[in-house]
Amino acid sequence: MMTDHCKEIIKFLNCEYELFEKEKNDERIINRFNELTAQGKQEGFFPLIVVSSDTLAETLELALEDTDLDNTPESITVLRESILSEAQAVDVREFLHERLAEYLEMHSDMDILGKFRKSEPDDCFYSHMDNKKPFPEILIAKIPAKNPWELAAWVPMGGFNDCPSAAEQVAVFRYWFEKYGAVPCAVTYDEWEMELQNPPTTDESAEDLAKEHFAFCYDIVAQAGSGWDTIRARASTVKNSTTWYFWWD
Repeated sequence: MMTDHCKEIIKFLNCEYELFEKEKNDERIINRFNELTAQGKQEGFFPLIVVSSDTLAETLELALEDTDLDNTPESITVLRESILSEAQAVDVREFLHERLAEYLEMHSDMDILGKFRKSEPDDCFYSHMDNKKPFPEILIAKIPAKNPWELAAWVPMGGFNDCPSAAEQVAVFRYWFEKYGAVPCAVTYDEWEMELQNPPTTDESAEDLAKEHFAFCYDIVAQAGSGWDTIRARASTVKNSTTWYFWWD
């Protein structure tokens, strides 16, 4: 039986979706996502794996409350359009540069740059998994957006702690789409995952990207496992990888 918070998320998204309940493994979810990715190119939508939770439902409700909007389809559309409009004013390079400078200063007493490590390219999604099983309620929403970076406006989960706001996410996602072909594919209340066509293939280009990832998502470097908590270790994981994972504490 569908939970109340899943119903609230579906109401907020107000688009076609497919629901996966109590799946024992994620093969059917990922296979269906891939099918919908191909279908969406023909029919004009982007599939998005959404992990249903009471926290995400509350986050979406708060996004409306913070802008003094009612929980109606019309108000949600207004919220979405305002996020996209605000994103237009974000200077992405300056935004990432300023955050990187701040985080480097925070770690001036240590070698946050670190060393490159041996790592295999990544091509999997993780946020929909709870240990070895998918979470009990997984949505694949068919987002009828014109551009993939707009998905961050459809699920405005940012603005807490060091997590960029939804508008900043939209702007960064557009920048990464234009540079790497990166598309948002999965979201929870505190995670985003992306899939890309043109990953960096050299240490130098991977290091440049890792610095952007560090600026965008501090925790993905600073709270990585021992030996992996440096920029060049992150560069080692993104080199030739076709998926990216971001998480905010």
